[in-house]
Amino acid sequence: MSRRKQRSAFDQVSEFDRGRIVAHRDWGLSFRKIGSRVGRNQTTVMRIWDHWLQEGTTDRRHRSHPP
Repeated sequence: MSRRKQRSAFDQVSEFDRGRIVAHRDWGLSFRKIGSRVGRNQTTVMRIWDHWLQEGTTDRRHRSHPP
């Protein structure tokens, strides 16, 4: 999958749903179960979670300072 398609799928998830994904994962739910709850596929949920772990934010914009 091209980088452009990955980015567009991520951007289609609202900030609210990204927060829900992080909260559900903190509660210990599986990626599959989270995806079914927020209406997204498992891969999108995994990408959002990985971004949260690496950057400390669900925002796609780059920050000028570390989290």
